[in-house]
Amino acid sequence: MRYSAKPIEDYGRVVDGEFRGPSTLPALKHDLEAWNLAYLSFNFDAKPVCPFPEFGHLVAKSMRTDLTTGISHPAGVPLPRQLTMRPFLRQRPREFVSTMLAHPMVRRLPLYKGFGEDWIKVIFERSWIGGEVADGGLQEEAGLLEMRRLMDRLARQVTPKK
Repeated sequence: MRYSAKPIEDYGRVVDGEFRGPSTLPALKHDLEAWNLAYLSFNFDAKPVCPFPEFGHLVAKSMRTDLTTGISHPAGVPLPRQLTMRPFLRQRPREFVSTMLAHPMVRRLPLYKGFGEDWIKVIFERSWIGGEVADGGLQEEAGLLEMRRLMDRLARQVTPKK
């Protein structure tokens, strides 16, 4: 399920001759769950360009936060998805926000550390506006992309170094 009314590629604008928007952020481009979190965390309909350069980084780190410990793991460190907020981002927007607001680790998330209570307010308000677009294969595509990333990571680990 996608929270945004339009695909990620439809948000953004040309600035100084260069397209800027959430689809240009590697952490969001091929990750439906990260896009859902970003869409709830910032109003891309009103301001199609990302709020500040660290935004994508904070979203990515929040996606890699172990909700049992509150520790954000570096990219590439294996972390079972059930320990992160990823399963919650498959819920309806209001259910996701309710789950996160009740979670004891919500204030340990990098997005919270970056925006503070304003982030809580924003995701709560946006959860009421956020849509629920049928994935039209997006979930399957997101699963395939995740599987490819895991396979690439395993291949790099198995390939002998020269």
